[in-house]
Amino acid sequence: MPLKEGSTGDAVIMIQENLKYLGFYFGSINGVFCQNTKAAVIKFQKHNTIPADGVVGIATRAALVRYFWN
Repeated sequence: MPLKEGSTGDAVIMIQENLKYLGFYFGSINGVFCQNTKAAVIKFQKHNTIPADGVVGIATRAALVRYFWN
């Protein structure tokens, strides 16, 4: 299930933590996918040549996995 603005929960916390670790997110780790989280996702997507829609779908998740599992 894609994560997008308005999503909440542990999956959002994980995305925020990962993006913060990678230097894309500077907001609070609060589990709320807000405008700051969306902006960080867009920066990450552009950096990884993923269509920058601000939604954490399959391609964005796969790119994050590559950073942490390779």
